[in-house]
Amino acid sequence: MKILLVDDESKKLSGLCKLLNEIDGISSDNIITALDLNCAKLELQNELYDFLILDLNMPEVLGEAPSGSAGKDFIDEIIGVDSYIKPKEIIILTEYEKLKTDFNKDNDKYHFSVFHYDAASVEWANSIKGKISYSLMREQKQLSKSIDVALITAVNVETNAVKKLSQTWEKLTISNDPTIYYKTYFGSNNEISVIHAQQSEMGMSSASNLATKIILSFTPKYIIMVGIAAGIGKNKQFGDILIPTEIWNYSSGKYIVSKEENGEENYLYEPDPKNIPLRPDINEKLNQNFDDLLYNIRKEFRPMVSNDLKIVRGPMACGSAVMANSKLVDDLVKKHSRKTIGLDMESYGMFYATSYTNNNLCIPICIKSICDFADNNKDDNYQEYAAYTSAMFMKCLVENELF
Repeated sequence: MKILLVDDESKKLSGLCKLLNEIDGISSDNIITALDLNCAKLELQNELYDFLILDLNMPEVLGEAPSGSAGKDFIDEIIGVDSYIKPKEIIILTEYEKLKTDFNKDNDKYHFSVFHYDAASVEWANSIKGKISYSLMREQKQLSKSIDVALITAVNVETNAVKKLSQTWEKLTISNDPTIYYKTYFGSNNEISVIHAQQSEMGMSSASNLATKIILSFTPKYIIMVGIAAGIGKNKQFGDILIPTEIWNYSSGKYIVSKEENGEENYLYEPDPKNIPLRPDINEKLNQNFDDLLYNIRKEFRPMVSNDLKIVRGPMACGSAVMANSKLVDDLVKKHSRKTIGLDMESYGMFYATSYTNNNLCIPICIKSICDFADNNKDDNYQEYAAYTSAMFMKCLVENELF
């Protein structure tokens, strides 16, 4: 829960911070202070706050004389200007009884809470603590309700692309869980609830652990892994979107020992690939012509990429290490599944978790775009574009096909 305190009196601010820190569930890291309205406006342009606690008698810029009408004008601005991310709740805290009375005359539309600040009284403090404590309790109850879609990313470039899909990500924490989750809504009417979390590290184990926690805490209908992957095979280009029909684990197997005639021992890897298919009904939803959508996704990226964007379907290989050698790809992947379209390090872990958690009620989907081809030419030049095409297609799929 994030709280923005807007007040130019240091003693009052100190008392408010102390008050808020006494509330279970409130972290001092999530209490932001602004000493003038200019700073407060900057905060509301970049962050969603659960509470704005505002003094009505405020200076526009620190050093100027406070104005009794400035706080009310600021609230009118918040309501009327689209560039502000509107806080969930606004609390007015003023020591001037006349300002409170005047504000209440025009407060009949939004009914913001207005409290009279008195350093010698605890009435205002108890009221604010009660209001915020109730909101925290309500937030925790909402966490126990099902989420429509959960998104998983493995690295920062993937997370950055997902975060750009919404301006209203809300930070969520769960007791005894170090992972930080973010919640927002997709859809024209914000009707689709979405959470996102990034793995603590790359790889299948981390993906499986995070997916399991998400399923148990949020019971999403869909869990979708988005981001970047290596493309395998011909007729693929950077940015092309890989949507696997199945995920198979190429690193499943064992090492065996063979002896040469000279007595030397060689260790040979004997693979035992395991696969998990995409659910048939979801597979059918994805076997459509998305050419118009793909064209719009490509043309909106800057600088615009010249090659056409397409969707590639087929098996995806998943393993425990990054591959940057075409011979390894041939030996460990193509020999065992010649139709494999791509390669990553996480997707099998997520699919595995959904198969064995919560009675398999959560539907996994992997949507990853090509950023390299798992060869000696591997670099990071197309990671941002690939992460973008994956995230944008995922959002359109969620809004137009899954719900």
